[in-house]
Amino acid sequence: MHPIVFRLACLALLAGVLALMVQESEAVGDKVSYCCEKVSTRKINIPISGFRFQKKDPPCVKAVIFITTEGEQCVYSKLAWVKAKVKELRAANKNSTNAAPTTL
Repeated sequence: MHPIVFRLACLALLAGVLALMVQESEAVGDKVSYCCEKVSTRKINIPISGFRFQKKDPPCVKAVIFITTEGEQCVYSKLAWVKAKVKELRAANKNSTNAAPTTL
């Protein structure tokens, strides 16, 4: 193979590999989301509109993340008030999705 053709082939291969690396790093960057690295045991005294569970996946810890009027709050999942609030929110969500539509 001619030296110039070989160099061009190497450059083309390098450009392709770099393009794939940039594409992959952008895709990973889109998946990054908020993660609780520590939890609180204090009761939340502001309105809570929803929740989600977070599994332990270091540096993230196991937690219930309550969605409040002041942002997301990370709390210890085994507290009695947390379990009661999750049950209440699930019931409210179930009732709102099972409500029959009304017509005029």
